[in-house]
Amino acid sequence: MTGLADSRIDLPGLDVLPVQLHTLDKALAAYLESDEALPLSFPIAGLLNLMATQVNPLAVNGPHLSPFARLSYAEKAQAFELIEKTDADLVALLDVQFPEPLKESVSGLLKFVGGALIEFATFGAYGESAVYDKVSRTLRKRPVGWAATGYQPHGPVEGWDDFIGYYQGRQEVHD
Repeated sequence: MTGLADSRIDLPGLDVLPVQLHTLDKALAAYLESDEALPLSFPIAGLLNLMATQVNPLAVNGPHLSPFARLSYAEKAQAFELIEKTDADLVALLDVQFPEPLKESVSGLLKFVGGALIEFATFGAYGESAVYDKVSRTLRKRPVGWAATGYQPHGPVEGWDDFIGYYQGRQEVHD
């Protein structure tokens, strides 16, 4: 809230916000003044919550602590769209606060984060890691992603033997 006070982004008055946001503002200020490494989860959660208030200002109050958690699925999609579009006011505000060589790199970072959050979650949900047994190196059951996409495994893919070691017996690469 402190960092955005001089921006053109409309924020509700301090008297309307839950008391937890006052604590969050102090925690963010302490992080930014510290030389310690900042976990990515903290600014990303802040970004999601900020975009949530852009999509639906009423998300600052409700049964969940996080404004992003209070959004409907359609509103969450709008919040991700705002992140990927890189709201010009937000980017301009953030760009001037970063030291060189990070100035003017925030827009690219925000686009990456917006896409990566969806991609990583999808990869985790559709991957085999949840049902993979590391000891036996087999799947304990059919992965959710396989069922959702209709994937039917038919044993080893033709051509795997060709790629054990060098392809077609090559031992080095010639220009």
